[in-house]
Amino acid sequence: MTQSTKYDGPNRLLAALSRRDFDLLEPHLVDVDLPVRKSLERPNRRITAAYFPEDGIASVVANGKVGSGVEVGLIGREGMTGGAVLLGADRATYDTFMQVPGDGFCMKIADLKRCAAESESLRAMILKFVHAFNVQVAHTAMINARSTLEERLARWLLVSHDRLEGDELLLTHEFIATMLGVRRPGVTIAVHALQKDGLIQAGRGTITIVDRKGLEKKSNGAYGVAEAELGRLLHS
Repeated sequence: MTQSTKYDGPNRLLAALSRRDFDLLEPHLVDVDLPVRKSLERPNRRITAAYFPEDGIASVVANGKVGSGVEVGLIGREGMTGGAVLLGADRATYDTFMQVPGDGFCMKIADLKRCAAESESLRAMILKFVHAFNVQVAHTAMINARSTLEERLARWLLVSHDRLEGDELLLTHEFIATMLGVRRPGVTIAVHALQKDGLIQAGRGTITIVDRKGLEKKSNGAYGVAEAELGRLLHS
């Protein structure tokens, strides 16, 4: 039987917690604004806080040489940052920052670790999310290697749409190109192709989702695997 929860907001991970587990976290959760480009984690820096977005999107970017960063995952209202500390990590591997502004909660990592040590069920739920995020990262690597740019763009728009209210995404072609690790002219061609198919409407700095089902079909299997695993774990 599903346990009632005290939290009834949009963050799916918090909503999946039992009342007891949310009660453990609640005294340590601080309301925060999450403006665009706000840094949540930096590579090789100690993780000092966990963030639970209620709105907005954080990009998780793997960095190679200067200027060669590629997005490997997204975190929004489905989860949290900082969960790797429960695996024994103390430093971040990726650069995590807000790409779409929003808000949510923040708590100190020391408090998160104490709460998780007190409740095995809380620790287990957070680790389920960490696993689901790792599935997303692995699936992203496969897609980047095997999918066409149109398929990758369709999938990227879908996963962004999952994490936001409404159908309009405030995204420039240049930013999308950076996140996908491709050249801007290629993104422009792919955007025009999706628009020609009636799947999106592109404006200056905006992309509006017109036909979500059509985008899912266009992704050619690139979208859905990681999302299904997340849903399974958070509702099990």
